[in-house]
Amino acid sequence: MNNADRILEFLTGDKIPKICAPIVESTREGILKMAGAVYNSEADIAEWRVDYYKDFHNIDETSRTLSGIKAVIKNKPLLFTFRTLHEGGEADISYNGYFKLLSTAGINADLVDVEIYRNENIKELTGLLRKHAAVIGSYHDFNGTPPAEEIAGRLVYMKNMGADIPKIAVMPKKRIDVINLMEASLAARERLGGAPVITMSMSGMGVISRIAAETTGSVLTFGCIGKPSAPGQIEVKRLKELIDLLHYNEETHISQER
Repeated sequence: MNNADRILEFLTGDKIPKICAPIVESTREGILKMAGAVYNSEADIAEWRVDYYKDFHNIDETSRTLSGIKAVIKNKPLLFTFRTLHEGGEADISYNGYFKLLSTAGINADLVDVEIYRNENIKELTGLLRKHAAVIGSYHDFNGTPPAEEIAGRLVYMKNMGADIPKIAVMPKKRIDVINLMEASLAARERLGGAPVITMSMSGMGVISRIAAETTGSVLTFGCIGKPSAPGQIEVKRLKELIDLLHYNEETHISQER
């Protein structure tokens, strides 16, 4: 079993959404300190938001820092993410630079986030990365929530572009937007034959989509330790409690009493 298959099995094995906590510091020292906090938390996966890192242009330093994170978090998987300004991130980078960063440093992570709509030839990058890591194909809309059919269509498109797990995050303007996102998640899972997806509605209005990810078939949800990396993230410890509460059911209660 290669690394990508191992990670996919980890994410989908018990049907309970895994919790990912972002590392959002700018210096190596701060990054490794926050990696320790993630390791000691209830988070299942650490996400390194490389766009926060002041030395991301130096691929050797980025690779060295990534190795340091992996040493700190030990057995927890690492997601490598460079979120561009266009999709709500902290920095920007040319596509050539993006390709080189992900294909050089990112291959040493367990999962790599790829902004699927970044380039029409993105399949070249996802194909290269999938030899080493699981690929999360992503799309973020901070301006609103597209119709449910469009959301589902985007998830299917990202899968077709080489993503192991398509991910979409949208901004709700009204409560029905949150429902539409959750409905689209279920529709996409059906169109993809049950393949995993990651979906969320951002801001406080969309928090329920992070908590109820199991209901919509989303295999990963994002919480924070201190500073959030996106609107609507709640503390990992609290998120874990709420997910466990929703997963609890009468059947579980009965089996525990036996």
